[in-house]
Amino acid sequence: MRAILVCMAVLALPGCEQDSGRLTPKTQEQKLLYMLGVGMAREQAVLRLTPEELEYVYSGLRDQVLREKRAMELEMTDEVIDMANRRLAEQVARGQQESKPFLEQAAREEGMVKTGSGLLFRSLVEGTGPSPSNADEVKVHFRGLLMDGTEFNNSYEQGQPSRLLVSKALPCLAEGLQRMKVGGKARLVCPSELAFQTAGLRDVVAPGAAVVFELELLETGPVGPK
Repeated sequence: MRAILVCMAVLALPGCEQDSGRLTPKTQEQKLLYMLGVGMAREQAVLRLTPEELEYVYSGLRDQVLREKRAMELEMTDEVIDMANRRLAEQVARGQQESKPFLEQAAREEGMVKTGSGLLFRSLVEGTGPSPSNADEVKVHFRGLLMDGTEFNNSYEQGQPSRLLVSKALPCLAEGLQRMKVGGKARLVCPSELAFQTAGLRDVVAPGAAVVFELELLETGPVGPK
């Protein structure tokens, strides 16, 4: 499969080597072009393109970049948007359906509390300090996990805790934090509507998928001066 924007053979960029059908950027500029392609792909991740579909995207990109005669001249912006919306809706429905058994099983965990919003909250260590309000800023350590246990974020590994404005946090985090006290730890199981919603998180969290956060609340207090 040819790579979009990545040292494209059609552009004949010097120093670009091909390995087993894939182009390998060698120069700094080629590496930057590669990252441009990665960024564009992330922006269009909702389309979940197949290898065959990617060939059509490549063809349109090539014809436009090289000012060659396009295979078609119709402008179909609305149709492209409709296709993206349709595919996103399908992915959200699939993600939510796949999350149901996970959420049902999590709700049966000992000590788990299901709130009115749908958040599943389980205290792991009871804190003894104050609880945050929605207007506070907190310092936390956390782990973010997919349903299969894959870790997608970890402040412990980053070597320092994170500071969050409760009011700006994901809904499940904002609600969960206000149920905690400083010094406490908790496990939050978040349906998609309380986490990354229909968008997901690029190529990490699928649209409509539930996620888990394990939180350690270190500090809380009013938002300081900037």
